[in-house]
Amino acid sequence: MKKIFFLLVSLAFVGSVANAQQLGRRSQFMLNTFMVNPAAAGTQAKYSPIMASYRNQWAGFKGAPTTIMASGHTSVPHGIGLGAIMYSDNTGGAISESGVELAGAYNVDLNNFDAVSFGLSLNASQYTFDNSSLVVLDQADVALNGMQAETTLNVDATFGFLIYGEKYYAGFSIPQLMQSKLKIEQGASDENQNLRHFQFMGSYRHYLDDNWDIQGSGFIRFTSVTPAQLDVNVRANYAGAAWAGFTYRHQDALAFMLGGIWKDFTLGYSYDITTTNAKVLSPHTHEVLLGYYIPKSKGKFRSNSLGPRRLQRSKVVN
Repeated sequence: MKKIFFLLVSLAFVGSVANAQQLGRRSQFMLNTFMVNPAAAGTQAKYSPIMASYRNQWAGFKGAPTTIMASGHTSVPHGIGLGAIMYSDNTGGAISESGVELAGAYNVDLNNFDAVSFGLSLNASQYTFDNSSLVVLDQADVALNGMQAETTLNVDATFGFLIYGEKYYAGFSIPQLMQSKLKIEQGASDENQNLRHFQFMGSYRHYLDDNWDIQGSGFIRFTSVTPAQLDVNVRANYAGAAWAGFTYRHQDALAFMLGGIWKDFTLGYSYDITTTNAKVLSPHTHEVLLGYYIPKSKGKFRSNSLGPRRLQRSKVVN
């Protein structure tokens, strides 16, 4: 299974940075796989994770983009996982979006430790284009709708697949599956629509001893009109209580992260340093993640790779 992860990482090098993708970035994607793949719902059968994150991109730059997200998922009988995501994404300019995503997944055991999961989510969002916030030469331009804000309700879906075990996972997801039209901006509504994304993710955790382990993770995404973008993360975990690591985002940024777990709470922080010419205006980004793991009295142990390492390997039970 290690070969699956390294194959996913290698494939990304055939492309370069994506410039115009519609989905927000998440430097700490490996701490909450459910945010990028609905098939992760219900994969931690021993507990139900609730996560919230705040990302301030281009910190120090006036009108910088900010993203707030909250998610939760749980397992129910018969291998079914359920979850939900709420989010608010403000690009810092004329465009903003907020919405809710409801997800369901079906997990199938392959053996004592490995399983596959199929997930599907439905997303409803309000998309806003605020013309009044633009500085333009000709305010009478018909495309600006009289400098008034335009809003539209958008519905779309995401499909996901995961194969996972105690130490690894690999899979893909397809957000904005239906490529629904946004129906915004007078005279050009047919040209504005969600663009289908293809996302591949993988992770492998190597145990050094009973306390230390190293986890490598990769995330690749692209669209039909943008080349592949690669995130590679390596982090060291100590006794399931603390971690530190870094993420390399191809032709974009280098992110350093640290975090820890106290009882059933977790806190993670990422500091992104821009590595392109854009660093003149946007040198860094902050991302904070806060989580709470609701213990469940029943449930089969699933995966240490899809969530935090909360059990010693010697204590893992089938």
